[in-house]
Amino acid sequence: MIEHIVLFHCNPKLAPQIRQGFIQAARSMKDHIPEIVQITAGENWSTRSDGYELALVGRFENKDTLAVYQDHPHHQKFIQEWVKPNVEKVLAVDYFI
Repeated sequence: MIEHIVLFHCNPKLAPQIRQGFIQAARSMKDHIPEIVQITAGENWSTRSDGYELALVGRFENKDTLAVYQDHPHHQKFIQEWVKPNVEKVLAVDYFI
């Protein structure tokens, strides 16, 4: 299994309703991408966040299913509609569990 963690440093004046829409859109990817074993997303409330305000954690069977997810049209749509217009920086970590 692979854990895929992505942290998002949002644009400074991102409205709360946009944040919630972002989170819901991230969570809904499981409904469209069967390679996702599990996905969670939410707001980061840690005092050690270094400005990364939103997080996504996905679980995948292996590198191949992670690659399918990353190239999937619904994931690409999420990036175009939610990430690119609302996020300044992205940090991703993938590791075996």
